Amino acid sequence: MTKCWVALLIAITTSGCASAAPPMEVPYGRTAVIFGTVGQSEWCPAGNVRIDLESGTYAFTARAPRTVCQNHDLQRPIAQGRLDVPRLQVLKEAYEQALADGLDICRGGARRDDEFIVSNGGLHVLVVTSGRATYAAPTDLSCWTDGAWALHDLLDETFPSST
Repeated sequence: MTKCWVALLIAITTSGCASAAPPMEVPYGRTAVIFGTVGQSEWCPAGNVRIDLESGTYAFTARAPRTVCQNHDLQRPIAQGRLDVPRLQVLKEAYEQALADGLDICRGGARRDDEFIVSNGGLHVLVVTSGRATYAAPTDLSCWTDGAWALHDLLDETFPSST
């Protein structure tokens, strides 16, 4: 029975019957994923987005409107789609800059003396994955690098949430 399933799987994947997304105009050729919170609010839980920079596909959950965000039975829909090539390219550039800068300016004991960020907008999350590693921005927002902030701000701009 197993041989039949393997033969069927090989036949489907090599016959052209399986549908595939059209190739992107700007191939990236590497593992590159971003996950972040968007639409921070002091009243409602943030939304979130996950983007695959190879394919441009995303899964986005917007922050709920304030009038209903505290409802215990609330279900927020997940929008899925594919970014257009120009927007995807801008995100790739911001991703590359965040990787180059690192996400944590305080790593190794350093700290910005001129800045201390206090937020009542809930936990900000930014995670970037490459083929080599997964990196997370620190919970102390004062320790985020300029590249981390630029990428997070771009996610907020690209995926707006309710007011």
